[in-house]
Amino acid sequence: MNFQKKEELEKILSNGYMPISMNENTANEIYRMYHKDGNYFNRVKKAIERICCNPEQSEKLTGIFKGYRSKHVGSKVIIFRYDKNNGIYIENLDEHDTAYKIK
Repeated sequence: MNFQKKEELEKILSNGYMPISMNENTANEIYRMYHKDGNYFNRVKKAIERICCNPEQSEKLTGIFKGYRSKHVGSKVIIFRYDKNNGIYIENLDEHDTAYKIK
């Protein structure tokens, strides 16, 4: 995925609430979802909008994931960091069984 497409996707997902950024693998997964499964993409988008409105409402993670939060969307999990100054960084979006294997 080129930088322009990734930036466009981040803009679609942030919806003006708060800046969102993500790593390349997560951007590719969401972009694939955007083109192949519009219904699931809309569910993920709504979950990200809820995260943007109130990121501290999401589940705090512990252990090696200290500093991260998670939000479940169906069988997938969004793992992200939140910083008041820099916005939201989505680290991973994957099936529950594999989402926590990023570190």
